[in-house]
Amino acid sequence: MTQKDRIRWNSKYNAKTNARGPAQIVQEFYRLAPTGRALDIATGTGANAFFLASKGFEVEAIDISDVALKQLAGRHTRVHPICADLDEFDITPNRYALIVNCRYLNRRLFPAIMQSMIPGGLLIFETFLKKPGIPDHKIFCQDYLLQPNELLHAFLSLQVIHYQEKNNSIPAEPDRIASLVARKNTIS
Repeated sequence: MTQKDRIRWNSKYNAKTNARGPAQIVQEFYRLAPTGRALDIATGTGANAFFLASKGFEVEAIDISDVALKQLAGRHTRVHPICADLDEFDITPNRYALIVNCRYLNRRLFPAIMQSMIPGGLLIFETFLKKPGIPDHKIFCQDYLLQPNELLHAFLSLQVIHYQEKNNSIPAEPDRIASLVARKNTIS
């Protein structure tokens, strides 16, 4: 499956002509994280990674697409590309002050994300959501769409700072997105 996924994503990034800037939610909430090491899950061409690096974070930027990651190589000394399949990748526990996961869903990673955050670390997570009352979505596989409130419930052991489910204004993407910002409690 790794090779098939890599080929699919490499095709996407080979054809991509207009790169997006950093996610709005990342720009709004990154300041709440302690400075240190960050993980950008499914980084793509690295807009969030470069933004965070410019704010002083050492960013590990992981993606399955070696084509996308080649666009990151050498552009910023604080961005460290990692080419890996997130279906098989193990996130190092107790390592990150900030974890960003935008427009990607892998439920297997939920426990690892929480374990990999340092006490006081921040999670910024935003991805696609099933539209209420619509049985399927013609663009995306249902496995890659959250159920209403699923993201909130998955991270209830963290201190939730922000949670929102809203309409998505970007064409060719699912109609709804869920956004979460949460902090790992510090050890007393």
